[in-house]
Amino acid sequence: MKSGVFSETGKEGAALSRRLVLFMPGHDPTDMDYHHGRFVYQAAKFAKLWSLDVKVSERLDDGRLDGELGPSARWSATASGPNWQHETDYEVLRWDDIVVELDERPDPVRLGRGFYALSDFFVTGTAWRYLKACVRYGLFFFFPYLITGLFAGLAVLAGWLAMLGLGYGIASPWPELVGGLVGIGVFFALFHQPGRRWRLHQALDDWDLARNYMYGRTPTVEARLERLAELLVQRVESRRYDEIILVGHSLGATLVLRVIGHALDRDPELCERGTRIGLLTCGATIPKLALHPAGGQVRAEAARLANLPGLAWAEYQARHDAINFHKFHPVLLRRTGFDRSYSLAGPRPLLRDANIKNMVTRENFRRHRWSPMRIHYQFMLANEKRAAYDYFMFALGPVPFAVLVTDKDGAVNRFSADGRLLSVTPFEPKPPSSAALDAA
Repeated sequence: MKSGVFSETGKEGAALSRRLVLFMPGHDPTDMDYHHGRFVYQAAKFAKLWSLDVKVSERLDDGRLDGELGPSARWSATASGPNWQHETDYEVLRWDDIVVELDERPDPVRLGRGFYALSDFFVTGTAWRYLKACVRYGLFFFFPYLITGLFAGLAVLAGWLAMLGLGYGIASPWPELVGGLVGIGVFFALFHQPGRRWRLHQALDDWDLARNYMYGRTPTVEARLERLAELLVQRVESRRYDEIILVGHSLGATLVLRVIGHALDRDPELCERGTRIGLLTCGATIPKLALHPAGGQVRAEAARLANLPGLAWAEYQARHDAINFHKFHPVLLRRTGFDRSYSLAGPRPLLRDANIKNMVTRENFRRHRWSPMRIHYQFMLANEKRAAYDYFMFALGPVPFAVLVTDKDGAVNRFSADGRLLSVTPFEPKPPSSAALDAA
C-alpha cells in the first residue's frame, strides 16, 4: 500500500495515494443537491485558493437508499499539483430521508413534539449545564423559546386588534371568538413563515429527534447506523485505501460515534488492519446529549473512542459558531483550552481552534456573522483564505490527516504558491494511555 506521503519530485514520478472520506451530516436534508449544489462548487474554490487542479466525478450511486453496500451518496475526486496527485472517494452517509420525514409533519405536531423535547432538557437542568459549558450554546438552546414567544406575542396583538374592531365588550361572544381565531391563524402563519426561513422548524425537529435518540426511541435511525457500520467495515476490509477519514458535523458527530462503535463490535481490530483511520468532528454537539443525565450511552461511546488505539481523533471548534461547544472537552465534559502539544499521543480528541475569521474574508465574515447557520456550515465549506483548518484540504489534499491535525498551521506551510507540495514528515499516531486520560 502506498504511503500517501510525498517528497518533492517530478509529477510523473509522484506516488499516488487514495483516501476515503465518510461524511455524516447533521440534521440537514443533505440529498442529491449536495453533490452539484455544494461539493463541486466548493471544491473549485478550494482548488483556486491553493493553486491546485481538482476534478470531481458525477454521482456514482443511483440515489436510492437500499444499495448493496448501504445508504451512501458516492463520488470521487482527483486533486493534483506540480509534483503530486491524490485520489479521494467521498461518501455522504445518508439519513436525509429521516430528516425529510420529520420535516413533513404538520406544524402543530412539530410544535408540540419540539417543545416537549426542550422541556426535558430544561427540567433536568441540562439547559443550565449548557450555559456553564458554553454560554453561546446555552443561549442557542433558548432560541426556539424566544422566536416562538415573539410569534405568540404578535398573535395575541392581532387577536386583540380584531376584537377591538368587532366591538370588544358588547354582549356577544363573536368578538372573542373571532379574535381567538385570528390570533391562532396569525401564530401559525408566522410559525410557517418566517419560522421555516429562520430555521425554527429545523431546530424543533432536531431537539425532538435528539431526545428520542438519547432514550433509544429511534429504531429507524439505529437501523441506519448499523448499516453504515457495516459499510465502514467493508471499506476497511477492501484494503483499497491508505487512509479513511470519518467526518461528523453538528449532530452527525454524535451519530458517527455510534457508527464506529457498531463497526468495532463487528471487527474489534478495525483500526489495526493497515488502513489509517481518522475521525474529524467539527461544529460538533456531542455534549448536547452527553451533559443530559440520560446521556450515559453517548458518554460511553465517546470515552471508548478516546481510548481506541489506532484512531486519530481531532475536534475543531470555533468561537463564532453558536452551535458548537467552544473550548469544551466532549469526553471529559469540562471547560478546557485548545491543545498546545499538537500530539495525538495525549488524551483524545485533540482539540483544535477553527478560527473562522482566519478562514474567510473580513467582508464575508461581517456579512455572515449574525447568520448562525451560515457560520455553522462554514466547517464544511471551502476557505477563502489559507488557514490551519481547511475541510477540503483534509478531504482532497495529499497530506495525511494525522499530520495536518498535529501541525499548528495545518497545510499552510506545506505548499508553495504554485501548489507544489513541500516535504512531509511521516507521522504515526500513538494511542493515549489510561494514565494520560485520568490526569487530564
